[in-house]
Amino acid sequence: MDALQNYLKEIHATVIASDTDVENGEVPKIMRDFYNKIKCAELPYGEIYDVELALQQSQQAPFSPDWFVFGQDHYFSYWLCYKGVSEDGCYFTYWDHESGGDIEEPLWEDLLSFLQEVEEENDDE
Repeated sequence: MDALQNYLKEIHATVIASDTDVENGEVPKIMRDFYNKIKCAELPYGEIYDVELALQQSQQAPFSPDWFVFGQDHYFSYWLCYKGVSEDGCYFTYWDHESGGDIEEPLWEDLLSFLQEVEEENDDE
């Protein structure tokens, strides 16, 4: 988590500290540590929702029941965390809701590597 917090400082993200413990079973275990420290964050290329909004978004199709929607970029992609146990240890992906395609398998193991990839793709555009 320290590396993630350092990354958020490096990119000058606006971070609001959490004041609650997230124990909700609807929040994937891999995201609970984040939400126990950070309530929400505005990044140069997107935002990480507060847990209440994330839970609300996650109840909508096509996300429910497999995906936790924790944020989005400034274009058309939602940021997703797989709620199940991934066979290859990956939990994170994104989905462009305008693509009309299905949500694909997760490709990143942790939130930091996912956010760094999204930032890199954003810089390329």
